[in-house]
Amino acid sequence: MDRWSSGRELRGEVYEEFVTGVFRRAVRLGRPSREALRAEGLDDADIDEGTAELVARGFLTTTDAPDVWEVVPPREAVARYAEGAEYRMRVARAASGELETAWRQAMGRAVTEAAPGLDLLNGIPDIAGRVLAMHLNARERMWLALDGSPAGRELLDRAAVDPAVLGVEAGVVHRLLLDTSLLAVPEAGVVMAQVAAAGGSVRLANGLPFGVGVCDGSAALVDISSYDEDGVGSFETRQAPPVTAIAALVERMWLLAAPYEPMVEAARRRERGGSSAPLDERDRSILALLATGASDQVIARRAEVSVRTVERRVRYLMEHLGAATRFQAGAQAVRRGWV
Repeated sequence: MDRWSSGRELRGEVYEEFVTGVFRRAVRLGRPSREALRAEGLDDADIDEGTAELVARGFLTTTDAPDVWEVVPPREAVARYAEGAEYRMRVARAASGELETAWRQAMGRAVTEAAPGLDLLNGIPDIAGRVLAMHLNARERMWLALDGSPAGRELLDRAAVDPAVLGVEAGVVHRLLLDTSLLAVPEAGVVMAQVAAAGGSVRLANGLPFGVGVCDGSAALVDISSYDEDGVGSFETRQAPPVTAIAALVERMWLLAAPYEPMVEAARRRERGGSSAPLDERDRSILALLATGASDQVIARRAEVSVRTVERRVRYLMEHLGAATRFQAGAQAVRRGWV
């Protein structure tokens, strides 16, 4: 105990070592008591501190007997605690941009609030952090449009590794709108499938001007890092009029976009008895991507065929639908309910 002094006096990593040490002793004892922990070399102050912390973390539970505790099965306790720690880390990362802004204001480094309720954002991490915070805080709706900006790609990279990054609570209306340029990014396909599998809606649009996020009716974010690698000029607002206006813009972009059907849903439809359209799944996929304005190169990559095959199938589909343009072929397929 010389190394620890007293648990009440420790901080940081040394305190974590102290708590872990108490838990290891408790596990070895099976059903630890104050008397048994004393025999393990702990004094009363350390026993009080260590067991109180372990109960708070869900590693021990109290019993009817005074000074006796039950050990929660370690695998269960550690998994639950790790899940909570990961959530707290996501919240911390999401708040980092806002905290950075507050710190800069306090230090006089920069004036980042241009008007009450409007924050100018400080770089890609700040933009991504604010979007993460929106997803954590959303209670009614979370709409996100990504235009392939550096901040948008950062979000896709994070979400592909951890689906919770762009996840929302049950019951929240979740929309994800991606620019077709992102179909060339492998992480985009992963994230689209994640959102769709979780009950969200996914659409694709060609030529989104910038990234946008809308959380309930309380906050909206505009990401213009496509025009500046540091995202200079990007902002978050909590004022009702601009939030309403930005939400209306996202709604308009959404209505003009084409639904994206994940491969999982295509497989389910085949299991139910096939497609109502006189086309195979490959042609349906090509038509869906045509409706978004995707290039032959992007379509070939997503459909896993050659560009020459895409060109040949596009010509056939245009003739089959009597369409004068590629986009018209996709639009007609959407109207007919084929995609």
